[in-house]
Amino acid sequence: MNLKSYCVVLCAAITVNAVFLLHEKSFAQTGARAAAQQDGNPIRTRICLFSDMNGPYGSVALPESVHAGIARMSEMNCDLALGAGDLVAGQDTSLSTERIHAMWDEWKRVVAEPFLKRGVPVLSALGNHDASAERSSSGGFVFQRERDAAAEQWNSLLGHSALAGIKWLSQDKFPFYYSFVFGTTGIIVFDGTAAGEVSRNRPWLEQQLAAMSTDASIRTRMIVGHLPLFAVAKGRETAGNIIYDSSDIYALLNKYSVDFYVSGHHHAFYPARPHAQSPHYGTVQLALGAMGDGPRRLLGSAAPAPRHSMTVLDIQDTVMPASHFVFERFNIQTMSPFNGVIQQLQDLPESIESFTGRGQPVELHRFDKSNVR
Repeated sequence: MNLKSYCVVLCAAITVNAVFLLHEKSFAQTGARAAAQQDGNPIRTRICLFSDMNGPYGSVALPESVHAGIARMSEMNCDLALGAGDLVAGQDTSLSTERIHAMWDEWKRVVAEPFLKRGVPVLSALGNHDASAERSSSGGFVFQRERDAAAEQWNSLLGHSALAGIKWLSQDKFPFYYSFVFGTTGIIVFDGTAAGEVSRNRPWLEQQLAAMSTDASIRTRMIVGHLPLFAVAKGRETAGNIIYDSSDIYALLNKYSVDFYVSGHHHAFYPARPHAQSPHYGTVQLALGAMGDGPRRLLGSAAPAPRHSMTVLDIQDTVMPASHFVFERFNIQTMSPFNGVIQQLQDLPESIESFTGRGQPVELHRFDKSNVR
């Protein structure tokens, strides 16, 4: 029996519960960790996720929602802080090099340093406002200065002692493409700042996925990029705002048993999988909301009002097989950066009519306990 068949049989035989315990109440900073330990499933890794922190083009100051969110998140016993891009307010060719570096210096002061001082490593995918991979007619990068500045700024963080526990698998293209192992979680970060850039580097992505699939120490697999594979927000359901070859990339992630594809750019929180997936398995697109300016409304008429958000992913240390088909190992909580009030998942649409990067319609189903059978 192959791995996929084995996992489908296994998951059909178990009752999946406690996947997304999202309640409309204040988030207890240590409560989730303590509760999991009492249930006999101690948390192996807590990953704090953030995305889309930038203010208006060229602004050095970060929005108040970011200041509030980082103050709250830096006290949540995170093991790893991980971003999905748009950390600064670039993507403007008129910005001076000094201005670009000033934006990154402020981001490091407000966002990175609070984590690093606590010994928490901070890493992120880059966004279109950080280091866009948009290309000119000659094939060069339109925002080469911003890409150079982002590389310089991120490489300056690599020597920090907080990153000493990172096991690098691929680092030579950092910070645009890299992979690493943290605990029992394998993470691949790629340049999703332009719709077609991932396809240009697909051989690298597949090489990383293949290497992780043979590493018995890796129990959870995660990919992080900026643009999503499938649209989730109004105003972003257009070509250029979604990974172009999204269906092919999704099939590739499924092939290599990836648990989550974490994305930003659409400024709306929605964990989901295509309806065509089996109820027992399939890579989850974890679309993160905006911590900074511009929260957006989800697609569909039943969407709640847009809100700022940040997300905490707990990966439980269980004795279950190293497979993404067993979802009860994960617990996700998304909350307001201002007051810690948790987004009740059942307030989100159960499904939305979405699109791939080539404009093909696809139905996404919200991923939570009620939708896993």
